[in-house]
Amino acid sequence: MRVSRAILIYLLAFLVGGSLVSGAAFGQAAGARGDFFTYRFVPGDILLTLSQRFTQNRENWKAIREINGIADQYKIPVGFELKIPFSLIDEVPASATISHLRGQAFLNGSPIAQTGGQISEGAVITTGPNSNVTLTLPDNSKVLVPVNSTVTAKRLQRFSGTGYIDAIFTIDRGEVQSHVNPGGEGVGRFEIRTPVSVTGVRGTILRAGTRQDQGAYSAIIKGQADFSPADGVSLTRLGSNQGAVTDGAGKPSGTHALLAPPVLHPMDAQSHNRQLRFDPVPGAVAYELVLAEDSEGYDVLWSQRITGTTATLPAVRNGTVYVLVRSIDQQMLAGGHAVLQIEQTMNTINDGQGSPVGIGNGSYLLHSTF
Repeated sequence: MRVSRAILIYLLAFLVGGSLVSGAAFGQAAGARGDFFTYRFVPGDILLTLSQRFTQNRENWKAIREINGIADQYKIPVGFELKIPFSLIDEVPASATISHLRGQAFLNGSPIAQTGGQISEGAVITTGPNSNVTLTLPDNSKVLVPVNSTVTAKRLQRFSGTGYIDAIFTIDRGEVQSHVNPGGEGVGRFEIRTPVSVTGVRGTILRAGTRQDQGAYSAIIKGQADFSPADGVSLTRLGSNQGAVTDGAGKPSGTHALLAPPVLHPMDAQSHNRQLRFDPVPGAVAYELVLAEDSEGYDVLWSQRITGTTATLPAVRNGTVYVLVRSIDQQMLAGGHAVLQIEQTMNTINDGQGSPVGIGNGSYLLHSTF
């Protein structure tokens, strides 16, 4: 029996790689460019199997070959960036988990009562002056909706053949902070959009949001992203520790180097001193202070912006607390953070009769020592 060349290569790839859907191959997903998902070829890849994996129809390899202008499907070099239209990719609905909640926040206009709930495509998260929400996606990406923000999960799907996430978040007000693809398995599509900009993420720690002048910004702490006006006319490639800003008309101002974080002075964990001190950073016009449950600053307990280099930290919880400080430049772009781990002990404040002072919901007024 005569075996076709395509089937022989299919079987050879299986034998050499051990599996046609190995973790190494999955790691070559490179995010989105416009309406296309991009994938970088690794040894053993052929269009037939990639078409089956991403579109659930191996016959789509012909359309993919034509879109990419491939003359010989058997001579595609390793590292070639293949474009696959999202219109061909088979997807199923996904959801994100509300993994952290601080203060009074809202989901689709209703108060969020507790963590653990699920959000789906179309969900609107709104936070006020003293609230924030963290979402965890199925690939463990983190999305923080900080204070005074309104964010919509415009798209929340996953590739049925691989589990890659296809997510688009739109910011109507405020900002989003995210750590995309923390495990390094690859990115399907992750975009953050404002009325005047689009940031396309490729495995990134970033902040993106709106500005008071109706413009937008994106700051890449680690990784890569494509930043463009909403009309997509121009494109700015951003790398680690780079940011970009647009005005209210969507006109970009070029690439900006983010400021380094300040050097934090140690705090005596056993003393009553709640004063944080750090060295000034040249070019900084302000500093962002965050107290969080985690060292990356996604489970936020308290935040504040100051212009000086000293601050009195509030009482927030018992146990380990992480202090994060970021430098903010004249464009109001915040860079990476310096972090300090402290231990906080909370004690109730008693009234004149020695009874704890209640503040509602079964909680009591507290003060802390460090």
